[in-house]
This record gives sequence, structure tokens and C-alpha cells, in this order.
Amino acid sequence: MGRGGACQVALPDPICSRVHARIVANEGRWLIEDNESRNGTYVNGQKVQEAALGDGHQIRIGSTEMEFHESEEPPTAEDKTYDGLAPASHQTIVHEAPVIEGGIDEASLDGLPNTEQVKELMLLYQLCIKLIGSSDPDFLVQTALDLLKARTGASIVGFLSPSDDGELRAKLASPSEAADRLELSPSLTELVTRAGNAVWVANQEAPSVGPSGAIQLGTFADAICAPLLQPGVAKSSEAKPLGALNAYLEDGRFRQSDFDFLISVANLLALSLSRAVELNTLRTSFDRLVAAAPGYDGLIGESEPMLALKEKISRVATARGSVLIRGESGAGKELVARAIHRASSRVDRPMVSVNCAAIPADLMESQLFGHKSGSFTGADRDHIGFFQQADMGTLFLDEVGEMTPAGQAKLLRVLEGHPFLPVGATEPVSVDVRVLAATNQDLQDYVRDGKFREDLYYRLSVFELRLPPLRERGDDIALLVDFFLDHFKSEHGRPGLRLGEAARDRLMAYHWPGNVRQLRNVIDSAVVMAVGSEVQPDDLALRDAGASAPPPMETLRIDDWEKKLIIEALARTKGAVPEAAKLLGIGRATLYRKVEQYGIER
Repeated sequence: MGRGGACQVALPDPICSRVHARIVANEGRWLIEDNESRNGTYVNGQKVQEAALGDGHQIRIGSTEMEFHESEEPPTAEDKTYDGLAPASHQTIVHEAPVIEGGIDEASLDGLPNTEQVKELMLLYQLCIKLIGSSDPDFLVQTALDLLKARTGASIVGFLSPSDDGELRAKLASPSEAADRLELSPSLTELVTRAGNAVWVANQEAPSVGPSGAIQLGTFADAICAPLLQPGVAKSSEAKPLGALNAYLEDGRFRQSDFDFLISVANLLALSLSRAVELNTLRTSFDRLVAAAPGYDGLIGESEPMLALKEKISRVATARGSVLIRGESGAGKELVARAIHRASSRVDRPMVSVNCAAIPADLMESQLFGHKSGSFTGADRDHIGFFQQADMGTLFLDEVGEMTPAGQAKLLRVLEGHPFLPVGATEPVSVDVRVLAATNQDLQDYVRDGKFREDLYYRLSVFELRLPPLRERGDDIALLVDFFLDHFKSEHGRPGLRLGEAARDRLMAYHWPGNVRQLRNVIDSAVVMAVGSEVQPDDLALRDAGASAPPPMETLRIDDWEKKLIIEALARTKGAVPEAAKLLGIGRATLYRKVEQYGIER
């Protein structure tokens, strides 16, 4: 008896010694012998080195208490009568055991006594390999059921899944035709789900089939039921299990090893199902986000500047150095970074995107490199920084020019291959990360102004890519207009909507100061705001904010802009020509002549 795997009675009790005590038969009587344990062996409250055992004697080793009984039946923990089950004279709750029993105890693997335990460990190992390789819940459950039936010799093994009302109902079974016949006593269900313990029940009568064709579980020969508890969730009445595993025998008894094996399978299956549910949820959420973000997964464009950029991306992606991506706001710098990551050898590893401009200056270092709990006010838990999150993958630093001086210094050390210290940590951290940086500013100006480290600039710009603004991409505008129009027609439920020729001409002539992001938003708004079956020019929310951008090529006429300036000057001076002439820097006579020439009303 003890906490080691070599013990016939293995106890998950940290106070027990590995082999704490032995119970042996000697000349017709039973003796308990302490095995030089650390905390001693007690019989009826007395510490003993060796003692004779009688029926009903109380044994305590570590923090575990037991009763000793001599019986031809399995050793019972307690007798209980449950509603819907057979009377206590025909049924006994033989054993209850926790399903998840804490961490790994390597010492418990020492001195495995027989090949049977080695075989079970190999079976569990093979089960782990199969469960890790799939995220299909039904496959995971069926694999576990097939192994249980073959290993325990059970007549029926089944998986019960929680329904909307919280009840456990049969979902899968082996043999498969038994699934519709499985029922579980409400009281036993409550015990298993509420206590979170595996239960081993033994009866004295053979099973029978009721009028509905369901197996009457009050009269089975032997049964084991183990809940599948959610990993990391504390046991409570509110904690809902992922399901339960059941095994039934028509006659005979399960062995202790069968009970232990089923608990092990339940633990592994619970972890695998939880991982599968989480993975499938993440996949669904990711697909939904991608569907809502047109152009997420590719660079759309066949213009000469874009073809040249794509060719450079294919060459840069296979290199190891950092890449600096330059381009105006909204041009698609993150799409370029994602294209580099997809074409690199790190494609199967994470890409973490960080907007440096959105991180407060006092948190920049903590967010990028992590911090330890208590390292500053508000740091109530450890935080893994973006660099560690992107380990073995790619880190995209957007608006890198906004990094604080302390963050720049630490980034430079990481790029030079040095480990770094998270805020408040004492152990250095080493990572393997390829950094892609982007900016809409001229970092050389930042270097001259002392806002950015010159040595860091050269480290980041091993390769430099320029993303052309949308106004320089020619026919790509038409491609993007049609792409976004198709997407938003589908998203907003307007499949029959068309883009009018006048609206298309206006889109093609516009100078797009906000680049692709602005085009996307304009089409999104137009699809929603269009009243009829065709998008009109008035449906296009085209507006300029901030500094004026270059006008379309066909409006670059001096006389057009001269007329506009004269009209603006007269408007500001309320039609007073002398004051307007001063604003324009020309003589009054010249202004009078031009007003007449352009037919401007005052």
C-alpha cells in the first residue's frame, strides 16, 4: 500500500510513502507491517510497526483512512441505496475514486511489478497517440470505447453526453446497437456528476431488459461509471461534465485494474474532447473573421508596381533578415507581412501582429517582452509578451516608429540574438523570431530628429519593401472595386445590386488618399445606402480628411485651379476685389481681368 505504481493499493496521497505498508497473510491471520514510512502506520488510532488485523479495524496511512474486512465479495467502501436501483441487499457501491488525480509522479513508475501494468501503460500510450491526431469528437469517443471493450471484456461500453436539460444521455456505444438501450439511474447520474467521482457498482443479479427494450441497470451484474470532467474546472454543482464513460458486465466482476484503466481512459478522453471543442471553436471563429475581412488572405492586384512587389516578396520570404515595409496608411502593409510569412519556412508557426501605435508608452516594454506578477502596479499575474508568443514564428510590428526608446533598445538586443528579461524577471528568455516592421513615416527623418535609433533602423531594414499607394496602381482599382462589391453584396444580402457607370467612373477618377482601406469602406457604405438596384455617384461616401492629396490626372489644368483660387479669395473677402487681390498676391487690375475672363460672379 502506498503512492507508488508498484503497490496493489495505490493511493494518490502525497503524505504516503512510495511503499508505505504491507498487508500479508500469516498462519491464518492478516498482519499489517509498516515499511519504514515517513509518517507512520496507524491501526485504530495507534501507531504500529506490525499489528494483527480484525474485521472492522480502522487503518490510517498518510491522510487516507480505510476499514479492513474479510469477505468473499469485493471490498466495499459503503453501502448505499439509490432511487431506481436494486435494494442494498442486491447492490453495493463498491468503490468511488476521483477521476483526475493531480500531477505526474515519476516515482510511481519505479519498480513496475508485472507485465500486465506495462501492457496497460503501452495501451494508454497508443491511445494518446490516436487522440492527439484527431479533433473529431465522435472519432475520439469511439476509439476510447473500442479500447475499453477490448481491454476490460465488458459486455457493453458506452459514452453518455450531456443534453440541453443537463441530463446524461447515451450517444455512442460498443457494440453500436446498444446505444439506444443504455439508460443511467438519475441518482447514480447525480452522484457521478455532482461528486465528480468514478463509481464501481456490483449487483447480485443478472441484467434484464424492460418493456421499452432498455437495460434495467438496477439488475446488472457489475458496472463502472466515470465522468469526463472539464480540465482546469474545479469540482462543484455548477461544473458540467463533458460526458461519462460506462462499462457493464452481464455476469462476473470487474477487476481493480479494469476500474483504474477506465479512469485513466476517462482522463485522457476528457482532455482530448476539451481540446477538440476548443480547436473547432477557434476554427469556426477564424473562418468567420476571415469571411468578414475581404482580402485577408491575399494581395489583389496585377498592375506593374504590384507584380514587382510580389516578385520581391517571393525572394525576401526565403531569407532570414528583418524586413521593413513602407507605405501609406491603409495601403495594406499587414497583407504584405502576411504574404511574406505564408511564403516563408515559418508558415506552420504563429504570426503575431502588433500595432505599436496602439500600445501606451508605459506599457510598451511589458506588452512586447512580458512581465512578472507584481513587477508594477496592476501586474496581478504573469504576462507572456508578444515576442514569446511569436517564438519560432513571425512578429509583425506595425507603426514601429512609435516604439519608446526603452523598447527600441530591447528590440535591438533581440535582433542581435541576445536573450531579454521580461519586466520584473530574473531569468533571461531567448526566442527565435523573424521581425517584420512597417511604417507610414520616413524613419530616416525620425533618425535625424533623434526619435529613432540609427542602429535599430539598419537592423530592421535589411530588406526594404515599398507598397505603392492605390492611386499609382492603375487598373487595380477596378479589380478591387469588383472584389469588394461582390463581397459586400453577399454580406448585406443584396445579390442583385449593380454599380452604375457614373459611379464607377467617379471611383476610377478619385485619388484615394485613404488607399485600399478607404475603398473598402466606401463600397461597404454604398452597398448599404444604395436605394435602388444600382449604386449611384451620390451613394459613394467620398470625402477627403486632413491634407489635400494630388487630384486626378485629367484635372491638372492651371486655369481650373486659378479659377478656384479666385472664387475662394472672393468668398473670404465677401466680394471685395482689392482685399482678394492682396490674398492672391496679384494686382487689382489683373484680378478684375481674370474675373471677367472666367465669368466669375461677385
